[in-house]
Amino acid sequence: MSQIQDLNKCLFDRLDVLNNSDLTEDQLNREIAKTDAIVKVSDAILKNAQLALKAQELFDEYGMNRTVDIPLLGISNEGLAQENKQLRKALKQKGLS
Repeated sequence: MSQIQDLNKCLFDRLDVLNNSDLTEDQLNREIAKTDAIVKVSDAILKNAQLALKAQELFDEYGMNRTVDIPLLGISNEGLAQENKQLRKALKQKGLS
């Protein structure tokens, strides 16, 4: 799992499993336990992404020229650095920097 779309798919897949009316009570209990574990891990992943976003907001607010990797959202320093380089080049060509 590397991005939010993958996490969402996993969670909705778990709903499909839990909605399977062919499961025995024992199978359903096992699937519920698996789903509980997945939800706990998902919560930790999302909290980590929220912390990274908050850190980025603070960097931006205080004018620090830094970016935070947030793989869950597909944000990486490498990708942002390339986008920033292209933006600076475009601004320079237009005489705006």
